[in-house]
Amino acid sequence: MKLGWLGMAAAAASLMAGAAMAQIPPDVAATLKELGPRIEAQKTTAAYAALVPKDMYAGTYVSRDLAYGPNERHRLDVFTPATKTAGAKPVIVFVHGGGFVGGSKGRPGSPYYDNIGTWAAKNGLIGVTINYRLAPANKFPSGGEDVGAAVKWIKENIAQYGGDPNRVYLWGHSVGAVHVADYVARKELQPKSGPGVRGAVLSSGQIYDGEGPNVTPAYYGDDKSKYPETASLPGLTKTNVKLLVNLAELDPEPFRVQSLKLRDALCKAKRCPTFIDLKGHSHISETYSIGTDDKSLSDPVLKFVRGR
Repeated sequence: MKLGWLGMAAAAASLMAGAAMAQIPPDVAATLKELGPRIEAQKTTAAYAALVPKDMYAGTYVSRDLAYGPNERHRLDVFTPATKTAGAKPVIVFVHGGGFVGGSKGRPGSPYYDNIGTWAAKNGLIGVTINYRLAPANKFPSGGEDVGAAVKWIKENIAQYGGDPNRVYLWGHSVGAVHVADYVARKELQPKSGPGVRGAVLSSGQIYDGEGPNVTPAYYGDDKSKYPETASLPGLTKTNVKLLVNLAELDPEPFRVQSLKLRDALCKAKRCPTFIDLKGHSHISETYSIGTDDKSLSDPVLKFVRGR
């Protein structure tokens, strides 16, 4: 039986979902299942507290709050291996979520999202986590602009931290995925030479098509007639930047709809992405798992960045 592009995409998705079976400890998996498809940051943090490695920072060095632009939110952290080795390393840049109006690259006393930066450094990469300007004071496309400003800083400065400016990968989660998608999709946000990144990981993006309940007026404004113009999906189907798209089994349904719609549009354009549906994971737990023994997302991301 022959499969059309949607059938092939679904088959590929099933394969990736099976290959990325969650390695969540049973008690944590039970908690996530009980919480269901809701965004429960506080309860998920409590469930994951015992999984965070006690030596998370061992073997890494962190350069904090480096300015990549004039705004007080234009700050980034760089995570490097404490032991220097020969050769420039790939760079992965994590962009946090927060509903357009909140969130942070990290807070004192919390392992998130230093867990992603330290994981990168321990796996032969240079990790970067960034803050960006927030709504309602800052409207669309400020997030994509800030991703571009961070990329510019990285291209100009990351070599002194051991990073390769020609091997930069973006990774956005939730709203962070929206901002990464906007930068990758919109030439007006990029330098004339192009986006300057090799790839992008889009984890449970909030909105790609400019439609539905995930469109937030605080960021996009109150004029609903302009929402379709904010869609990154058309540009994503044309970009040469390679993409990894993932969602979580317990993502709220509007988030799942967006990731599936993006996958299908990319496959229809004959640009099928690497695609992962994380069994047992929630919107929050997928990024909290990074750096733990649950490698259902971190291993595919590492393979994506290493090009294998």
